[in-house]
Amino acid sequence: MAYEHILYDVEDRLATITFNRPERRNAIHWKMSAEISKALKAAEVDTDVSVIILKGAGDCFSSGYDLSTSLGTPPRQTGEITADQEGHGEFVSVWDNRARVQGHIEYMMEIWNNWKPVIAQVHGVCLGGASALALASDLLIAADDARLGHPGLRAIAPGEETAIFAWHVGLKKAKEMLLTGDALTAEEMLRHGMANHVFPVDKLESETRTIARRIANIDTQLLSLSKKMVNRVYEQMGFQFSIQSSGEFVTLAGRLPSNQEFKRISKEQGMKAAIEWRDGPFGGALGRYPPINDNTDD
Repeated sequence: MAYEHILYDVEDRLATITFNRPERRNAIHWKMSAEISKALKAAEVDTDVSVIILKGAGDCFSSGYDLSTSLGTPPRQTGEITADQEGHGEFVSVWDNRARVQGHIEYMMEIWNNWKPVIAQVHGVCLGGASALALASDLLIAADDARLGHPGLRAIAPGEETAIFAWHVGLKKAKEMLLTGDALTAEEMLRHGMANHVFPVDKLESETRTIARRIANIDTQLLSLSKKMVNRVYEQMGFQFSIQSSGEFVTLAGRLPSNQEFKRISKEQGMKAAIEWRDGPFGGALGRYPPINDNTDD
């Protein structure tokens, strides 16, 4: 199967799905999401695959959803997107606005529900919607330069998948992340339970594949049962309900003054200016308190 926005490879019982828009820092649009979905489904039914790895080409995992271009058509969309609404996730009907939010959630949950173990191999930034894809994976293995967060929380919306933060870091830290949009460092991700391991950037690929191959030694059907057994514990505690409910708050946020101002600036001055308006008071997209002197914030 040919892909335009991702790379797909199977070797040694490992399927690797690579986000392949490095010129856009692997920003995710609907066409790319659909390709990720197809690749996940292909790996799920491939008897030569035991483990799936998600990674990003270039200098990062992904900067999140692509806000600067027409994102394509969300699943279940029924209406037209008018010219002045392109790229802003704003639709005429309640149905279509809900389709956008629900589409992001459903693509994320495909990782959670995939019958095979999924490992997120994270380097550089992992922001916005990409952070949810990484956290929905069964393991997250990070490079020491990784940063994970959701700066869109500062102006656009709570984020339809950010309820997943609370399932990893606990109540207080989750609230801090959602109320500031601040990103965690790799070591903080490890300490708070968002990452399984942290390795130097130049060791990330080899170490991730070593761990994936260890998992692949186990019968694929047994892996599936083990994954589902652990998932079921969290589902009984309300995991899926909380993720689905988060989408309702994002739908409401579409009319917030800060959301509208972000869209106005992006239309009149460009997306870079809108992001600077959003993140300037915080010291940039990766700005945070206490500050981190790691020279990763541009």
